[in-house]
Amino acid sequence: MSLSSIITKYPEAAAFAGVAASVWSGGNSPAKVEMVVTGRLQTELRQMLDKNIQTIFITDSSIRHIKKKHGSKEAARGQVDITPDDFALIPLILNEFDKVQHDLTDKKGNKKLLFQKSYNGMLYIATIERGKHKMEVRTFWKMHTPGASC
Repeated sequence: MSLSSIITKYPEAAAFAGVAASVWSGGNSPAKVEMVVTGRLQTELRQMLDKNIQTIFITDSSIRHIKKKHGSKEAARGQVDITPDDFALIPLILNEFDKVQHDLTDKKGNKKLLFQKSYNGMLYIATIERGKHKMEVRTFWKMHTPGASC
């Protein structure tokens, strides 16, 4: 699946990448991008959390965290630097995940979910934290798919 077909299938993908590009270029205006939870993702979240999650969002603050922690010098940790274009993949990762881990909690005891998706020789991982009826993308990183030739 190409990036243009991902944007066609998930129109919010362009907004995720656009906000990330703004943050990468030094923009500091408050921003929030949301996607509506439907289909398989909605069903899986309801089963895992016993809650009806309606939206998943990312803020400029989370994007800044991701840029700072995963946007450069990731090779030392066996990862690959995240770029603003990678943020367009978030709807794909969440809606068509290969694996999700849901036994993690944050400092307040809220459930954290770790979504994984292999795409174009990379393994993308997004951590989502639960609020009342919303979830927030808190961090995001990528690495070469184990076993893939580089």
